[in-house]
This record gives sequence, structure tokens and C-alpha cells, in this order.
Amino acid sequence: MKDSILHKKNSRQLFIVFVISTLIILFTSIVALANENKVTVLTDTLNVRYGPGLSHEIITQVHEDDELVVLGEDNEWYKVRLQSNTIGWVASWLVENEEVTIDNTIMGQITGSEVNVRQFSATDSDILGTVYRNEEYQILYRENDWVQILYQNRVAWIHSDYITVLPERSEQAVVAAEPENDTKIRVGINPTNIRSHPSTDSSILTTIREVTDFTITNEVDDWYEIELSEGQVGYVVSWVTERVSSENTEAIPQVEVSSPNHYAVNLSEATIVIDAGHGGHDPGAVASNGVVEKEIALNTAVKLAERLRSAGTNVILTRNDDTFITLNDRVYAAHQVNADAFISLHYDALDSPNTMSGTTTYYYSQNEKDLADTINHYLHQMGPLPNNGVRQGNYFVLRQNAQPSILLELGYLDNDYDITLVHTPQYQQTVADAIYQALAAYFSP
Repeated sequence: MKDSILHKKNSRQLFIVFVISTLIILFTSIVALANENKVTVLTDTLNVRYGPGLSHEIITQVHEDDELVVLGEDNEWYKVRLQSNTIGWVASWLVENEEVTIDNTIMGQITGSEVNVRQFSATDSDILGTVYRNEEYQILYRENDWVQILYQNRVAWIHSDYITVLPERSEQAVVAAEPENDTKIRVGINPTNIRSHPSTDSSILTTIREVTDFTITNEVDDWYEIELSEGQVGYVVSWVTERVSSENTEAIPQVEVSSPNHYAVNLSEATIVIDAGHGGHDPGAVASNGVVEKEIALNTAVKLAERLRSAGTNVILTRNDDTFITLNDRVYAAHQVNADAFISLHYDALDSPNTMSGTTTYYYSQNEKDLADTINHYLHQMGPLPNNGVRQGNYFVLRQNAQPSILLELGYLDNDYDITLVHTPQYQQTVADAIYQALAAYFSP
């Protein structure tokens, strides 16, 4: 009997030792990965941007010999975590990058039912949000009893008791995962599109403009399937919703499906938000002769606003001076006034001068392509520069915008021909007139 008890005791101790050893190895690999993926800034000042490309706005700047942790890579740009825990993108050719290995991403799974994630590794730190059981997040670092994760494109800390390291696995989409019973989400904190299929290319069934709770009937990748009125099924992307506990939520009537078409039937009834790109400490693209994107974008926006107001249009400028406005605030301006159109104005630049010229019109969702096509048609017809057509663009002010929105690149500041035109009042007025004519046609009965 004593031998049997002793054997069980020894087996239990061996199992505990094995589990602890495994955790130590896994979390040691987290620290090793973080150290291995550090890069050093090579230039005096390096811009950190919201996305992988020069067209994205600047978050902040880092300086020579600063160390950054690389989280991902896209088109020769590195997604990095700064020492301040800011997440952004930097040009890979401006950092020392010999030891970067992106493939060994470590994922963790939440083990608590509802767990707060915090700004710093302390229980009295500010709460950034809430994560839920079985959700998975990329693990960035471990510090004592706290684990740093990538949460909604920013870093956050969670206590190690509530997350477990997942074994490495091949990357593949998890389709049609069954949600927990009675899992509810809150939609409509900002105007939110509900689509016919789990894709931004699918048609919009309705736009939720008032806070409404729905029960999740299925999950497909980053999309929630929900039931609308009369049994109709729709999909909403997860990052524009808020999870709600079923214990503290009363039933809220479901919304009726409405038409996704714009409401204004002529330009004098429309509300247009004009967004002059960049501003303040973010100059945008800079030409060799010193012309900066933020300045000519604002000049163009003011001319367009004046032209539209002369037709009785309600115009809102996201900025009317050299002020830095966050991307979120730009989108919020469109939501706040229930804009019929959001027009973001930019001037572009590339890594190699004189490789591109002309204007380009970007849209994100398929239902905005008609607006993009109309404006691009008039830019092509009236503009003196070449026209590069209509393209899909994954820009924050388009992707996060529930209002009809487009982004215009109106010329290249690193092109010798374009720069002779784009900084002149005549060119900016021509562009403003073209956009005005396009909007008049788009909002015609």
C-alpha cells in the first residue's frame, strides 16, 4: 500500500515538474523571440506610420540607434512595437534588419471567461478592454506574472493566470467556429454596416445607427453572423462590435433592414465631410523643393469646401488649419454628422522618384465603388494629370468608416512634372471643380 501511494506521489510530482518545465521553455522562447526580432534605427529620424506605406499618416518618430521590436512584415515595411508600446510601421530599408525572423509568432489563448487587459503590467493600471475565453492573441513578451499581447493593434498586458501558450501550428483560417451559447454583441456605437456575407466586398443589408444588441449565431474568421428582422441573416466584422454579457443585457428590439443607398437626392441636401490629409507634426509627403502634402491638401480642401457651399451643400472640414487630427477623429466626424460622403484628399510619393504620375481614386467597400467611379471619371475628364483609375485601398479612414467614403491621391510630389502643377492654386481649383461636378452628378435625382 505504501509503495502504491509513494508511486502515485512520485508520478504526480513528475507530472508537475514536466508541466512547469514546459511552461518555462515556452515562455523563455517568448523572451528569446522578442530579443531576436529587435532592429536598430539607422537614420537620424525615422517616421513611424499607421500603415505599411508613405501614404499612411505619421504616429510618431524614432531616432538613430533606437531599438524596435518587429511583429510583422508587409511589402518591405516592418510592423514594430516601440519602447513606449506604440504599434506602427517603419520602412525596413532604414533599420538594421539582418536578424529578423517573422515566422515564429507565438499565440496565446484566453482561459478566463472575461478578463481585463491593461495598459501596464499592474492590477491598478488603466483597463484597455476585455478579452474572453478561447480568444487567441499574439504574445509579444513576458514580464514576471504578466504577459504582453497584441490587442486591437496595440500592446496590452494580461495576467499570466488567464492566458496559455498555444503550440505552434500551421496558419489556416478557422471557418464557421461555433460560438458560446447566448454570446451577445453590441452594435451601433458608431454607424455600423451589416453585410450579406462575411466580406467587405459583399452588399450592405443595413446600417445600424442606434446601439443594438444581437446574439451571435455563428463566427466566420473575423466576422459575426447575426439574425436581423424576419429571420434574415447578416454579418458584422468583429472589431467594430462590443461583446456583452448575457447576464446584464435586456432584450432590445431588432432593427428593420433598410436601403444602403445614400439619402440625399441632390447636392444641396447633402452633408459632405472633406478630410485634408496629415497636418501638424505629420507633414505627409515632402517634395524636393520643400512643398509638403499637408499644406496643399488643406488648400485643395478649402477650395472644394467653398465650391460646394456655393451650391448650398452642408460641408464639414476635418481640419481647417495646420492641426494634427487622429484618423479615428476624422472617421468620427463623418459618423457624428451622418455624412452622405467622406472625401479624403492626399498627394502621394513613392520610394523611387519619377516612377508614378497622376491621380488615383481609392475605395474600400464594394458599395462605395459607384461614388469612386463617378469622382474618378470627372478627375480623368477635367484634370491635367494622367489618371490611374479606381483601386481598392485598405486605409483606416475608409476601412473604419460606415459612411460612403473615398480617398484621392491627387498627384505625386516626387514626380518632376506633377510638382510643377499640384502646388499651384490653378491646379487645386481644377481638382476642386472636378470633384464638385462629380458629386453633383452622384447626388442628382
